[in-house]
Amino acid sequence: MRPLTFGVLVSAPSARLSPITADPRDEGTVDETIEGLMDLRSGSDLAAALREQGFAATPIAVDDDLDLALRQADVDACLLALHGRAGGTGDVQSLLTMRGLPFVGPASGAVSLAFDKTRSRQVLAYHNLPTPASLALGPNNKASDKALELLGWPCVVKPRRGALGLGVAPLIDPEQVGAAIGRALDVDDEVVLERAMSGTEVQVVVMGDRVLGAMEVHRRPIPGLLGGKEDVDGDYVCPPQMSRGQIDGLHNLARRAVAALGLREGISRVDIMVGDRYNEVILEVEPLPPLHRDGVVARVARAAGITYPALVSHLVSRVMPRVDRRRASAPALLQ
Repeated sequence: MRPLTFGVLVSAPSARLSPITADPRDEGTVDETIEGLMDLRSGSDLAAALREQGFAATPIAVDDDLDLALRQADVDACLLALHGRAGGTGDVQSLLTMRGLPFVGPASGAVSLAFDKTRSRQVLAYHNLPTPASLALGPNNKASDKALELLGWPCVVKPRRGALGLGVAPLIDPEQVGAAIGRALDVDDEVVLERAMSGTEVQVVVMGDRVLGAMEVHRRPIPGLLGGKEDVDGDYVCPPQMSRGQIDGLHNLARRAVAALGLREGISRVDIMVGDRYNEVILEVEPLPPLHRDGVVARVARAAGITYPALVSHLVSRVMPRVDRRRASAPALLQ
């Protein structure tokens, strides 16, 4: 019997590299894009951890030929190292489901909902979960001067569907909106303008419905680097320097947010801003957070006593029942 084979899905430019264990920080090993860098870092570490546990790991490019690549690779299941639109739209998950290929992570509908800042905040608000005051803007959706005034300033503009801080910019007054929206529209065709929140950012890591822990993040951009949310230097405190009761409250808030969005499988990260007066606001729920060894998810897991190999092993264990059923129903795959 051949070893169980996992396809590690990464964005197309990164996936063309072979082997996938190349150091993504080496010059020339990856497209100069934040999403490509994050994909390769997560994909490399996931593949290495899978191989350490006796599985085969095959990098697969997520592009227009993905369906053909999946057939040719003959994989048993997939792990997704996708941190932008390639994974956030839910199209990849829909294809895997249609093909009957088990994968680690939430279903297509839950991922696309969480990735959409406008729709996800509507759902969170319906469940009485706090989100920033915001406006949705786009080519066919303009905000009146009155609406901009009532929003409150300063503000932050974000792509409606984006990740890793791409297209995000702070704004001091309404006069800056036009130029900032133009930059954000390079990432998505709609944007969200939200009131800026001051305080302490806390990122809570949730596996299924289990909270692994939280990390307090203080960002300092690294000069000369790409500038995404994960591409920063800074202070990381795990657990956050807060009271036990406040941390428990943040854990509960994150657990409720994940449940409201239907993110029942895989790992999610809930970013919460704790205001100076200890009021909490959910900034976003990331359904596909970076999974490299040095990322927030892995750091929080280590603080909880879970090594990186054990973290990957747990993810694999969640999908194994579906893999076993698939192999049992298709014995020809084992030849």
